[in-house]
Amino acid sequence: MAVNALYLDDWTVEKVERSQEGYRLVARYDVEPTHCPKCGSTRQPYRHGPRAIDYVDAPVHGLRTIVAVDVQRYRCRDCSATFMQPLPDMDPQRRMTRRCADHIREQGLIRPYAHLAREIGLDEKTIRDICNEEIESLLARHKPTAPVALGIDELHLLGRKRTIFTDVGERRILDLIDSMNRPAVDRWLSILTNRRRIKIVTIDMWGPYREAVQALLPDAVIISDRWHVQSKANAALDVIRNRQRRGAKGKDRRNPWRARRLLHAHGKTLSPQRAFVLDGMLKNNDLLSAAWHTKEAFYDIWGGEQRRSRHEAETMFDRWKTSIPSEVDEFKGVAKTIDAWREQVFAYFDHPYTNAYTEAANGLIKIVNRAGRGYRFDAIRARALTLPTRGKLRLAVCEECLGQFPVAEMDPLHLIGWGRGFYGPAGGRQYTPIAQIDLCNRCNTFHTKGWLDGFADSTR
Repeated sequence: MAVNALYLDDWTVEKVERSQEGYRLVARYDVEPTHCPKCGSTRQPYRHGPRAIDYVDAPVHGLRTIVAVDVQRYRCRDCSATFMQPLPDMDPQRRMTRRCADHIREQGLIRPYAHLAREIGLDEKTIRDICNEEIESLLARHKPTAPVALGIDELHLLGRKRTIFTDVGERRILDLIDSMNRPAVDRWLSILTNRRRIKIVTIDMWGPYREAVQALLPDAVIISDRWHVQSKANAALDVIRNRQRRGAKGKDRRNPWRARRLLHAHGKTLSPQRAFVLDGMLKNNDLLSAAWHTKEAFYDIWGGEQRRSRHEAETMFDRWKTSIPSEVDEFKGVAKTIDAWREQVFAYFDHPYTNAYTEAANGLIKIVNRAGRGYRFDAIRARALTLPTRGKLRLAVCEECLGQFPVAEMDPLHLIGWGRGFYGPAGGRQYTPIAQIDLCNRCNTFHTKGWLDGFADSTR
């Protein structure tokens, strides 16, 4: 079939007009109806006068595009009903092409509605209605499956606290729910497909999350996020710094944020210039010096590039707890909190997972919300589920060693079925592969083809 300016089959474009507003294509559809849509009669219907209708098309070259069609009217010879010429490339509910509607559904999940409305030349309400239909369909189809490593975190959105669930091992967003209370988290976990697969759960230090996981995932290892744990020491340092500021005089008292970021930074990451400034500050203030060195000793429990064992980390913490100077006893509250979460805090040294990916997804969702206006929660949820948050590197989690590694590190091997064979055309006995297995380079565990297929399905 001939290709025309519309790039649609069975259409003839008679004229293309271009103006400052965009393109206007005058076209006709060349296929006559084969039967009456009312009674099904196959007799050739009467032709009536055409009706001029403008259909909005997807933008061309970034310009608005209109398809002007003289739609033929018909009258059935048997039932006398009148009907319009069927146009399969036009949306049956709106005066636009099907590909324009598809364009809106696709782009509406990643771009603000107002931008699309201006680009296409439609009312923003029309864009919103089409996107809402797509959102309802997407959420109805969404059935999250349990990962090996689950991340849970709170999300402040539309003036309320929500909960986000992610796969921190394979780096993808699983779901959002509109509450962060214990019953809502329980409900989500209870209906999660194959939840017994979860071996690790990373959370911040919030009791209801821990209680929900312990009740519904009793075999999972709970890990308190490292950043949230270390932030407790910085919070104590802020209290001491403000106490010192209230007793100071002059300009130091007037600036509550002075040197806050410098004091929070880990000493091993400072540039020579910033280290010089910090050193001068601490030498002139004994209280800040004691607080900063206590904070640094707490940071050292996690080490830098050196990987500590759980026993070493707990031993260092116990020493740190007993060596807190009396003038900075705010850190004793930090030690009390760590003791209350001891099992979850030091589980990190057995399985070094953090909630960093969940926090990053949190930030991306907030950016999506700020990009537009008037979004309802379901719209933000659908946008979050379609965010391209995973990078090009495809990650997997070994269910035996719980190690996280790129799929490319898995060595393909093949097993041959020797139980049954057949004689091929050449007369020699031949055997067919009955399974494919992949070898994890971390723990030398074999993963069957079924496991790999399940992994692929869970990451789509």
